[in-house]
Amino acid sequence: MTEIYLIRHGQASFGQPAYDCLSPVGERQAELLGRHFANNGIRFDCIYSGALKRHLQTATIALGQMNGYDAKDIRIDDGFNEFGDSDKLMNRLTAVIEENPDLSEQLAQIHTNHGAIRRIFDIAAKVDAIPRDEEVHLQRVKEFRDRIDSAIDNLVQHVGENKKVAVFTSGGPTAVALRKTLDTSREQTIRLGWEVRNTSVTVLRYDQEQLWLVLFNCVAHLESQNDPSLITYI
Repeated sequence: MTEIYLIRHGQASFGQPAYDCLSPVGERQAELLGRHFANNGIRFDCIYSGALKRHLQTATIALGQMNGYDAKDIRIDDGFNEFGDSDKLMNRLTAVIEENPDLSEQLAQIHTNHGAIRRIFDIAAKVDAIPRDEEVHLQRVKEFRDRIDSAIDNLVQHVGENKKVAVFTSGGPTAVALRKTLDTSREQTIRLGWEVRNTSVTVLRYDQEQLWLVLFNCVAHLESQNDPSLITYI
């Protein structure tokens, strides 16, 4: 039996020149996550991270709060990266919102409003920030799903049995892992992706050659601070 902790990165820098960098809030979220693991005696036998800057920043900050870990313990695997066009989309949307004053109020709410991700993709469709060719888009989605499936399979084979593994990644890979686990439809998978909060913890258990869902989208480390501004979606 192996437990896989899928950890979404902290809040990134949407609205800034480069999305792929933790905001000050994201850094605080990662710090609280690591402190939560330390205070609750949660230890990992192996630590993975996607190759994106926000993944590695989250992992490094969180591990810094846990005795006995540091950056050299992180195994980088770009198989756990977000969907390939995601960052281009985020950076494109920043420019679109800046060009449209009517969206300024929406931008102010984008981080903490539950509907943020859906609104982002609604805007994206209107400004051609995602491919119009449905066949091309579906092929990219399939390649993404296959990449995540392969990364999980490789992880399980590499770490062996009876291990606890942390994977610092993004919302998209977490949703795809849930699809692998729960056999959700494409629409359900997208909806689950919208729900995944920054630095949330989703736990999967690999047992008898099958994945089982143990915990989804937990942010107890943030809720304990009684500060709603720490609960973010983007």
